[in-house]
Amino acid sequence: MATTAQQSVPSPRRLALPGRAFWVMVHRWAGLTLALFLAVAGLTGSLLPWIEELEAATAPELHNSSWTGTPDPLRVREEVLARYPGAALDFLPLSVEPGKALRLHLHWLDPKTGLEREHGPGVPEWDDLFLNPVTGEEQGRREWGNIAQGQKNLMPFLYRLHYSLALDTFGTLIFGIAALVWTVDCFVGFYLTLPPKTPKPARTSFLDRWRPSWRIRWKSTPYKLNFDLHRAGGLWLWPLLLVFAWSSVSFNLPQVHVPVMQALGAQDPRLILEESALAVPRNNPVLDFRAATERARQLAEQESMKQGLVPLEEGESWLWHVPTSGMYVYGFTTAADIGHHGGGTGIAFDSNTGKMKAVYWPSGVNGTNTFSNWLTALHMAQVFGLPYRIFVSMLGLLVTMLSVTGVVIWLKKRSARAGRSLRVRNT
Repeated sequence: MATTAQQSVPSPRRLALPGRAFWVMVHRWAGLTLALFLAVAGLTGSLLPWIEELEAATAPELHNSSWTGTPDPLRVREEVLARYPGAALDFLPLSVEPGKALRLHLHWLDPKTGLEREHGPGVPEWDDLFLNPVTGEEQGRREWGNIAQGQKNLMPFLYRLHYSLALDTFGTLIFGIAALVWTVDCFVGFYLTLPPKTPKPARTSFLDRWRPSWRIRWKSTPYKLNFDLHRAGGLWLWPLLLVFAWSSVSFNLPQVHVPVMQALGAQDPRLILEESALAVPRNNPVLDFRAATERARQLAEQESMKQGLVPLEEGESWLWHVPTSGMYVYGFTTAADIGHHGGGTGIAFDSNTGKMKAVYWPSGVNGTNTFSNWLTALHMAQVFGLPYRIFVSMLGLLVTMLSVTGVVIWLKKRSARAGRSLRVRNT
């Protein structure tokens, strides 16, 4: 027979998930926290699908160039480095769009450490140089993103606002955390649009009870209209909101995005550069840019043939020297590219020996990479042409609308709670 003590031991309880009220509170405070970030990102993001056109319109003297003949970025780069001793130029576009200038981004090295210097003696107040890609004639300069230099930096400044509130590394981190919260809140918000459970078997189907969440009562009170715009707007846009939220994590918070995507089978091309980090930067490799370009094109053709592809002349190509890893990275265009600009297929090789280290295919080889790259292309409005660019601009404004309507809902409910508390105290 069981003892009294044994009989009084309580049975273990099942772990209960938080109820709907808890998730309402989570969504409310997540929304209030994100309101500023999403409003800024939405407003600036509505302009970024047109950044090339807006750059040309706000600073035509920099971006537009009249030239005939064949551009020679390699020669222009050599002339620029001879003109500015102490400068380094690690990224070189190898293709130039007709009617456009060649933009080169320079930086200055510390002669002792070999690392980049941002300020100090000998460091000028500019880093972007715009040149005629045929003659090498300089068209203008700017410090990228410095709005104090005027209209020529308007679009770079808006771009900085978009991903970091123009607060550089700190802002990028904060925006990355906000993007992660946004990603989680996408699922919380979706859950809250679902009809609550009924204590008894419902007389109507689930879809009939869910249908009001999709509707907007245009001819209603201002509060109900605001509420419907927030709930139904978020529901109709939900798939793309999630796309933009998670892709924002990839841009701003790789320390979270990379391990998650690796767990799903992705191969991040940035890891080869981190894993090959050198104790001292290799600023003067055996292969100069001309030799590296020739080697890169050989490797690109070899690796493309293995995949049954060919490097395409149309589309972008570029060469990036990474001194801290002792490598060159060559970007070129193949049928595996997703974005309309191309240049998304890449090869990394040793900057001394020319030995290939890695090859990256944006689609068709690794399913998770293909998925991730599609998210990036959707975020950057690099697919589906003009109609999708227009849609992304509208989406940016709608994201701002969702932030504003969410704050309005909170203010209205806060006012109602304050009114109830006042009435209770007066009774």
